[in-house]
Amino acid sequence: MADNNNERPWETEPDSLDFEADDLRCAMRRNGLGVWCGYVGVGPEHPLFGLPTNHPLKLPRSWFEGRRGLEGTGPMDLFIHAMSGKRLEDACDISLAFQVHGGITYADHLSDSDKLWWFGFDCGHAGDYVPGIMRGIVGVIGVYRDQQYVVAECQSLAAQLVAIVGVIERENPNASSHDRRD
Repeated sequence: MADNNNERPWETEPDSLDFEADDLRCAMRRNGLGVWCGYVGVGPEHPLFGLPTNHPLKLPRSWFEGRRGLEGTGPMDLFIHAMSGKRLEDACDISLAFQVHGGITYADHLSDSDKLWWFGFDCGHAGDYVPGIMRGIVGVIGVYRDQQYVVAECQSLAAQLVAIVGVIERENPNASSHDRRD
């Protein structure tokens, strides 16, 4: 949360950061509203390479066990899934398969020349402090998701992207890649 001491980390943190976690490339970029967006890239050998956020996966119930409630799930994605009447383990969109801040909101290349497929999230959701919108508003309730927080979320997403490979291979032995956007 932005405190009363005029501490404004979004003014002193860098606007981008690149690093590796679990042998995957991670990228953080600050968007026009001053919030961080975090991305983890996978190569063509990864089973999710080229797939959109709404691509359905068959995942076992155990994949979802131990989650911190609905934290890390996009509320609209969860609502749409609930209205479909399906259980998560019956058919789960990629956007719901990973526990990361606000859920997966991005799946694409980061640039035209990029060879990786990036899965990303942003820190501009309800309950988040958004400097570009809330600038100058006194007493705003919201949590600023700083660089350290987003690094940890990228590291968590990278670990999940590595772990899901074996799960997908076991649960989807005849999976088709017809929805891939290489």
